[in-house]
Amino acid sequence: MATSGEEAMEITVVGSGTVVPRLARRQSCVVVRAGGEVLVFDLGSGAVRGMLHAGLDPFAVDRVFFTHFHPDHTADVVSLLFALNYGATVPRERPLWITGPRPFRNFWERVTGAWGEWMSGDYPTEVSELPLTCTAPLDLAGTRITWAPAEHRPESVAYRLEAGGRAFVYTGDTEYSGSVVALARGAHTLLIECSFPDDSPVPGHLTPETVARIASEAGVERVVLTHLYPAADELDLVSEVGKGYGGQVLVAYDGLQLGA
Repeated sequence: MATSGEEAMEITVVGSGTVVPRLARRQSCVVVRAGGEVLVFDLGSGAVRGMLHAGLDPFAVDRVFFTHFHPDHTADVVSLLFALNYGATVPRERPLWITGPRPFRNFWERVTGAWGEWMSGDYPTEVSELPLTCTAPLDLAGTRITWAPAEHRPESVAYRLEAGGRAFVYTGDTEYSGSVVALARGAHTLLIECSFPDDSPVPGHLTPETVARIASEAGVERVVLTHLYPAADELDLVSEVGKGYGGQVLVAYDGLQLGA
């Protein structure tokens, strides 16, 4: 078990924004250091430079996971691979693992087909796709990853990481979903989208009220709000979510670092 002062996972919110261009918030990206590996979840526009701003080394990435295929969650994978192939002072030799929910292979073939040779390096690239419902966990060195469908796009999933007796869940984009509640049950930290105000909800996304409902039903210790559209960002989100959830509430910003 992780004890006080000993974190099983080091989490960095690299991008806390949305498709709306903003100086203060890059598009979606989360980096987790766990089990001796650097795991990246989503790579929206600005993510590679955002890693540098957060003191992270983009060349150190071991695995990339996508929640769904929208450009604000995937666009910078092109920049990352281009940098790995042509911008590194020391050529990469170890594999890069790239994973997404089914039908990810089809999506990946289209991306690599468009960019051609600029997306391929001398190092092994291991591409895999996940079934929408987790039938068997992905066990890495010291980290277990499971996932569940989210309510956004047909391919959307949320991820749960477990290491050192702690659990971290990243929802990606979603509206209220029983499968996300089940995935997040008992987690220490829930990084959850909070896109719009309660009085102007948008299908496929969460508001403070529905964030609170998920967090309360799942019994998580802490929620961290991300994927913030400007209208939601203008609210006192800690108070708004706190109306229906009694745990700790944090509002993410680019470069926020957390332990779990």
